[in-house]
Amino acid sequence: MKVVAIGGGTGLPVVLTALRRHLAARDRITAVVTAADDGGSSGALRKEYGVIPPGDIRNCLLALARVAPEVSAALQYRFDGGVAQHPVGNLLLAALDMVATDGLTAIRLAAELLGVDDLVLPSTTERVHLVAELADGRSVYGESAIPRSGAPIKRVRIDPATAVAAPIVLEALREADAIILGPGSLYTSLLATLVVPGVAEAVTSSSAVRIFVCNAMTEPGETEGYGIAEHLQALAEHGLPLDTLHYVVAPTTPIPSKVLGRYASQGAEPVDADFSLPDPSPVTIRADLLELGPVVRHNPDKLGPILCDLAARRRDTVRMARVPAQV
Repeated sequence: MKVVAIGGGTGLPVVLTALRRHLAARDRITAVVTAADDGGSSGALRKEYGVIPPGDIRNCLLALARVAPEVSAALQYRFDGGVAQHPVGNLLLAALDMVATDGLTAIRLAAELLGVDDLVLPSTTERVHLVAELADGRSVYGESAIPRSGAPIKRVRIDPATAVAAPIVLEALREADAIILGPGSLYTSLLATLVVPGVAEAVTSSSAVRIFVCNAMTEPGETEGYGIAEHLQALAEHGLPLDTLHYVVAPTTPIPSKVLGRYASQGAEPVDADFSLPDPSPVTIRADLLELGPVVRHNPDKLGPILCDLAARRRDTVRMARVPAQV
């Protein structure tokens, strides 16, 4: 089975961990991450050296890595002082990007070092920025500036508009048995990937099962007041209409009041799961999906079996449809 997972941030590595634990070893995963990250260590390295933003790529590679835990911890380690708080893994990827023939080769070399048999790809190899059009008529340039804009987001787009998806990304989407979207920052991770010219079109034209995994919590500066319906509307406005999704996966895990209080102090609340969809519509899967802890995040061992079951069910249905009738 071939599965493509799209996004970035903290959500995509959880999905990759879930898939790698619960898919067969022969099954293949491709992660497609945003190439528009311009904040923190990734933004600093990108600005100074012109490399592909390494942060999301690092986290995805480590989610798929077959190395000792100490190696993973070392690549996540940030030195104080002279190296500007760059994780070691970011420095490794930046160095490989500068000495390899191209950015994709650099990622492949890093994957080989980490024993990763799957693929981690930037949505585009071109140097792009994310632009948000706001409800008050303003435009905000740069992924890291968008959550601080102070106004609701209407749409996001990639600059330059002439940028195109990496051909290997489009090939992976065409050949996929399943495409998983989310969880993660809706506008600055998931939609930042989908709006790269060619990506949304390849997702909608693929014969793969398309699964949207909804966030558990809203995100300040991006999705205040959003329920699942608003997340789906945002996808539709960026080229992924409701009728192109097969499944929506939503968490039902109760969140302790103490945890909710801490999130509320930061302007976040649970994503409202009370919604109804017109026909035809995707099947909604509601399940206990979250970690029980101080941070609200999806649990790979709860999410993985559901994603693998949905992917396999759809693949088998498609294969049966292709079998010629026996006379």
